[in-house]
Order: sequence, then structure tokens, then C-alpha cells
Amino acid sequence: MNHPQQTPLEKLLADKQRIQQACLEQENKINKTFTYIQENAGSLLLSGLSSLLFPAKPDKKGETAQGTVASATPATTSPLGLSDYLSVGKALVPLAWEIIQPLVVSWGIRTIRKKITNLFSPSKKSSEKKK
Repeated sequence: MNHPQQTPLEKLLADKQRIQQACLEQENKINKTFTYIQENAGSLLLSGLSSLLFPAKPDKKGETAQGTVASATPATTSPLGLSDYLSVGKALVPLAWEIIQPLVVSWGIRTIRKKITNLFSPSKKSSEKKK
């Protein structure tokens, strides 16, 4: 059971291999997470927004839900502050703009078209004055 001691080069190569393996494992975890997020983006967004806007009320100590035993570790939820709502709003502004932009453009086109049409069409008041 006499193992020869590793040379510094062998130690470095073993460390390199160990680090590369750890990187591959971490990369696989991240890829799985991104795949999950891409597949469930809509439901995650809605559930995240609903939990931010309507946080669950903390359970009273000693009470149980439908006959189940209360958890030994209480859930620590902090009340949301104004900065939390502002950060969510700030993150949703680009999404809101993507939704609102076509509506604003179509409204603007209709308004301009109506003004141009009124500019070049004879008005009812001028035709009534001639009578």
C-alpha cells in the first residue's frame, strides 16, 4: 500500500481534470435550469408577479391546515417595500412597451389619417353657409 507521492505536475493535472469535471457538471445544471425557464416562462412570470403583488399571509403559530402538523421552521417573509414594486415595474417596462407600441402606432396613424382627411375634404359648415 505504498503509493508514490505525486509530482507537482501530476497534482496540477489532477486538479485541472477535477476542475474541468466540476465545470461540466455546473454547466449541465445551468443548461437544465435555462431549459426549464424557457419551457415554463409564462407560468413562472405569472406566479412570480402574483406572489410579489399578493404575498401569502403568514400562518398563525399552532394552527394547522386541514389537520396537518405545522412546520417546525416558520416561513420568513418580509413585507414588500416600495423599492420592490419599483424594481418589478422597472423590469416590466420593456415588456409593457412591446405590448403598447402597436396600439400607439395604430392610434397615431388613425389620428393623422383623420386630420388629413378633414383638411382636404369640404367641411359641412362651409356647405351649409352657401345654402
